[in-house]
Amino acid sequence: MPDLMAAPHQPTPAAGDQPVSYRSNRLRFFVMVAALGLVALSFVFWVALPPNLKAEFTLSQAVTLLLILGLFVFALLIVGNGVVRADADGLSFRNGLSRHRYPWSRVHQVVMRPGDAWAQVLLIPTDRAVEVAADLDHRMLMGIQRGDGTYATAAVEDLNRRLKAARQHPHG
Repeated sequence: MPDLMAAPHQPTPAAGDQPVSYRSNRLRFFVMVAALGLVALSFVFWVALPPNLKAEFTLSQAVTLLLILGLFVFALLIVGNGVVRADADGLSFRNGLSRHRYPWSRVHQVVMRPGDAWAQVLLIPTDRAVEVAADLDHRMLMGIQRGDGTYATAAVEDLNRRLKAARQHPHG
């Protein structure tokens, strides 16, 4: 059965010099549905209120309710807008409002273990020695979600290929 929610434009795994971006289209779809549903339900509830109850709302109360609705929609859109980018110099990603950039020399591996909801990048710490795998720093890659199926698996494999290529041919 084809994965209908997979990204429509699957990036071609390249040698590592061509920049590539990965996003969870399935998460983005569900976030958009939830945001639109929240706005639609709010509108329906407002229309369904009897006129005498609507008249009880002051302008500041109505504006406050709209701002709260806007805040919820904004939060949903931020959660669904994660992205992972890779280029010849390293890995960058956005999770929510935070942005991160790491050179390939800091990246140990990109993994998505069975049961993980999203991929993770394992980073070599700069402040301590690494003796066991547990000493590595972990950062989640919200742009690569397990729910995207083969797209997510291919993204993790491509990032690890790029990492291997960067180790074999380090930049400047």
